[in-house]
Amino acid sequence: MHHAVIPVVLQFSKVAANSNLNFTFTTCGAKWSLGWRMGDSLGFSYNVVPDDIYDAESCLQSVSFNGDVLSIRTSATAPDFSNFTLTLFLQVDPHATFLQGYCTLNNEAEVYAFLGNERPVQWRNGRISAVLRPSADDYRSVLFAITGMKPGNRVGIEVSTDPAQGRVGWSLGPPYSESLGITLTSTSGQLPLVLMSYTTHYIVLQTDSASSSETSDVVMAAYLSWEPEKLPFVYLKVSCDPSISVYAQVGTRQPQLVSPTYTLFTL
Repeated sequence: MHHAVIPVVLQFSKVAANSNLNFTFTTCGAKWSLGWRMGDSLGFSYNVVPDDIYDAESCLQSVSFNGDVLSIRTSATAPDFSNFTLTLFLQVDPHATFLQGYCTLNNEAEVYAFLGNERPVQWRNGRISAVLRPSADDYRSVLFAITGMKPGNRVGIEVSTDPAQGRVGWSLGPPYSESLGITLTSTSGQLPLVLMSYTTHYIVLQTDSASSSETSDVVMAAYLSWEPEKLPFVYLKVSCDPSISVYAQVGTRQPQLVSPTYTLFTL
């Protein structure tokens, strides 16, 4: 039987040390998966997404998943509360419209679950659920990590592709209300922007020259849309000060540095 495969990003916060975490699905046919197993796919990963929010030191003792159960144990030597990110995939019946189950967490912990192209759902200890939307094969989320922006700096990100292959542009996501759209956050707690432009082929950000912040690190989520549906790749190019680094993760592919010349990202 054919199954739908949905990429999943789980962002954990305030997870206690020396504790057991479990996620179990009760929806028939729903189970954890390694996904499509393509060469540059993230598959199952820990703290690989390029948001640079979390500490590099691991807080986990063990992780396992088998069928409908995901089990995690944090280390006894980890900080009292830790944050981390896991990526993996969910395999469901292609006609499934919802997901149900339960999770075991410490009372302070919370998990933001990003399922496919949808806005995240918040899960806490107890029952969990999510609405599943049909797959949008001509849209893909892109997660940017922009580090080292100083007051007055300007960053431009261009998207294009081979004209012989098709067309591509920035968008706000698939045409349903749960699409994530575009989001901006700052790891320093403030976002001193004086300019933001989001057009078909260009994204431009500029920081306030009068800002008191020495440097700002920005996490931005955006969407790509393209035609035809089977477009194999896109190009990203960045224009900014050499001291600024821009990493991009397209869908569930491995993150990579975006350079001042065209950088190829597979879809």
